[in-house]
Amino acid sequence: MRTSYGTYADDNFGTWEMSEPEMLDFYHRCQRTNVTKVCERCERTVRIQPQYAICNSCADAIERGYDY
Repeated sequence: MRTSYGTYADDNFGTWEMSEPEMLDFYHRCQRTNVTKVCERCERTVRIQPQYAICNSCADAIERGYDY
């Protein structure tokens, strides 16, 4: 039997469907190291990892071939 820990969303990776305690731990570790930045593409204020320049929504759009 698989336990669901819920669905979480963030600006780093989009939507997370938690099914393992390790996934939930990883998610919380990422959240603790996020910083508030302005996305270089959409100019929204987001909480992302310090080394990231764009949010997940913009990264998804670029991967789908939308104009950068």
